[in-house]
Amino acid sequence: MYTASLYAAFASLIHNKNSELAGKRVILFSYGSGLTATMFSLRFHEGQHPFSLSNIVSVMNVAGKLKSRHEFPPEKFVETMKLMEHRYGAKDFVTSKDCSLLSPGTYYLTEVDSMYRRFYAKKDGDFAVCDNGSVANGH
Repeated sequence: MYTASLYAAFASLIHNKNSELAGKRVILFSYGSGLTATMFSLRFHEGQHPFSLSNIVSVMNVAGKLKSRHEFPPEKFVETMKLMEHRYGAKDFVTSKDCSLLSPGTYYLTEVDSMYRRFYAKKDGDFAVCDNGSVANGH
């Protein structure tokens, strides 16, 4: 996850230490491959809805999201990575597989045209399969 790990750690902190954070300051630091870095601090206050710590914990729903993950055999992971490698930087393709595992409201890639323009759709909450049968990230 690289830089995203900063936010994963932040989510874990809020999830696990919510009751202990009020009044505390946290410094978050993230750096790239030598070109740029970001540092900022947050001071936690219980605050008012929707920015209260308890509401943030509720909205993030870390435990629920972890429970909703799907398990796949390593062979399926390898197959998916090979397809991703094949399509990396590619053009002129339309995604063609089931996206039933995507959560409602998820945006997913539908095609990349001859000019490398990327097209996306949003999964409707009412359907188990996307209307055009495609999946995120070109799967």
